[in-house]
Amino acid sequence: MQTNDVDEARDLLCQAYMPLDIVPTATSAVDLRLSAVNLGVLTAGYVHFGGAVRVRVPDVQSYHVDIPLSGQVTNAWDDGHRDMATASVSAGVFMPDMPVEITWSPGCEQICLMVPAQEIRRQLAMTLDEPVLQPVKFERRLDLRGSSSASWLGLVDILMREANRPGGMLSYQPTKDNLQHLIVETLLLMQPHNYTDALRAGVRPSSVAVVRRAIELMQAFPEAPWTTAKLAGKLGLSARALQKSFARAEEAPPMTYLRHLRLHRAYTELLNADPRSVTVTAVASRWGFLHFGRFAQHYHQQFGESPSVTLRGSDRRAGRE
Repeated sequence: MQTNDVDEARDLLCQAYMPLDIVPTATSAVDLRLSAVNLGVLTAGYVHFGGAVRVRVPDVQSYHVDIPLSGQVTNAWDDGHRDMATASVSAGVFMPDMPVEITWSPGCEQICLMVPAQEIRRQLAMTLDEPVLQPVKFERRLDLRGSSSASWLGLVDILMREANRPGGMLSYQPTKDNLQHLIVETLLLMQPHNYTDALRAGVRPSSVAVVRRAIELMQAFPEAPWTTAKLAGKLGLSARALQKSFARAEEAPPMTYLRHLRLHRAYTELLNADPRSVTVTAVASRWGFLHFGRFAQHYHQQFGESPSVTLRGSDRRAGRE
């Protein structure tokens, strides 16, 4: 796509990436040339401005890496940090909730990658095998001259060459997914951020906060159709990592904890219910027990009596009152 109209250029970039504004800084036409594609995990594109422009991004919601191919850009964040990115020397890394203004030199062209924040967190959690509780904060200048950067740029180059090639390697979905995930994982390994020490030293964050958050979710919504995988997904980590966190915190496994929680909620309801209008089956179903036989067995093991006895006892207590 190509346009010299500022409003159209803004609309095209907003559709491809995020809300932004464009202010020409010279009398020459903006001459935007854009080729961008959303590949599922990454949005990848070539962006070229023939004229000098300032691009203001007030609401950054994803992670972005802008790699100059020609010309240079000056990145000025609202917190006062400034940096210059130049072709073959450095790239800019942009993060959620960090508004920025980017000044493009005339004729500047960049590869612009966008990664959703949840994907950065998910990939890092899988690599650490632990939850990521704090936002990932990268260093904002990516040096393009190191060997690790060269390897990463090689992956990006493959992605860009194959992205729009009919019948190419990315037409095979598993290959496309693997390449995108490898680009994100390599970025996390090579570019310094606040979890780099944990990645390199194998240090694991505390499990206490993870378990606390998981328990809070189960206590708030005990009737929800939780599985270990669904609960882990809400916390941004793998099912295995969640199970390990519960074990390190010396808690029962997540689904065992949930069963005990549901049993106590069912016990409390049966204890205070009117057996003339409430059935044990209805109470069991309400608290997520769909197999009545197993519910009755676990209930008896937990409370030393059957659920029907608890319900009849509530009737006797009501009669005495």
